[in-house]
Amino acid sequence: MSSQEHILETSLANSQKQVEQLSQEVLELYRQVNLLYRLGDVFSAGLQTEDVCGVLMIESTKVVRARSAFVRLSDGRTFGRLSTNPASKMSVGIETPMGRIGDITLFDKKRGFFTAADEKLIRAVARQAGVALENSRRIEGLIEQNEALETLNDELRALDQMKSDFVGNVSHELRTPLASIKGFAATMLADQDMPREVANEFVGIINDESDKLIAIINDLLDVSKMMSGHMDYRLARQSLTAILQQVTALLKIQAEGKNIVLGLDIESEMDVRIDPTRMHQVFINLIGNAIKFTDAGSVKIRQWTDTDGLHVSIQDTGIGIPADLLPNIFDKFYRVENIVHTKEGTGLGLALVRGIVDYHGGTVDVESIHGVGTTFTVNLPPARAIDHDSSIDIDSNTARSE
Repeated sequence: MSSQEHILETSLANSQKQVEQLSQEVLELYRQVNLLYRLGDVFSAGLQTEDVCGVLMIESTKVVRARSAFVRLSDGRTFGRLSTNPASKMSVGIETPMGRIGDITLFDKKRGFFTAADEKLIRAVARQAGVALENSRRIEGLIEQNEALETLNDELRALDQMKSDFVGNVSHELRTPLASIKGFAATMLADQDMPREVANEFVGIINDESDKLIAIINDLLDVSKMMSGHMDYRLARQSLTAILQQVTALLKIQAEGKNIVLGLDIESEMDVRIDPTRMHQVFINLIGNAIKFTDAGSVKIRQWTDTDGLHVSIQDTGIGIPADLLPNIFDKFYRVENIVHTKEGTGLGLALVRGIVDYHGGTVDVESIHGVGTTFTVNLPPARAIDHDSSIDIDSNTARSE
């Protein structure tokens, strides 16, 4: 073979290798472009964050033939698993028009495995993933907002129903004593010769029914003041014992009329800073409820002290409260009496109780077993632990002094 033929053959072989190399590069470029187009379709499908990160890791490792991948987002979420002591790794930021939102790191066991071309390609893939992640974040945000709105709508509907029930219940409670007053008054007017003892009995009934009306109206006014944050308080440092004794004496006849043993046990005393009138209202409500929902049983009031302050429990052997109703019993417009439809009441009492006790820096706990009984416990701090300023701000469940 002549030297000229040898040169020609060598040149032809080199050209063939260049063509093969160029063909491989073209095929690789086509594969990469095809991948980017395909990922564009995948990422535009509205995937969730974890799905986008999953596709990003799978396709990135596949396109550069890496061993594994790991994604860390700026919100702290991670996907994949970090490789320990890899021979090669390459990290690329996940960018969006809003800025960097994370990184993808690729690992391999071969030293010097990743090239500048690999980094360029993965950066393009990560940009697509970044757009998809940003879209996913917005979609997830819209879903959360929609769920929040649905929850709020449900709560508003429930509140509206509770208010409707409340208005109907209060209307009934007002109508009952009014009808009684009107009926007995009309009877007395129609019978001028009514015996004195009968007239006195009728006047007593009218007086009692008038007291019921006043109590309902006062509760309504107090709830209105509490909701607007303008309930009046006159705080004084004193013992709670006298108030408990007064309330127990007031309700003793009512308890005896239902064959209920009403007991008061003062184990120890402590001065607390309270509004006597409002605290009287608290225990009238709690002890009155205990008597109302107990038939031929017992209501025990117990007072004791410890390092946390003063505690008063009212334990009854009444009908109890179902466990699923307990979380709602202190809510405004929620009528605990719904558990027994024959019981009277507006359902305002416990909302007032919690609001008043909250203002005094205390808490009200409740334990109940349906069909066994209920225990309410009022916990008040020592007198030195609470000192309200007259302009103190309070939430919707409490009040402020004026």
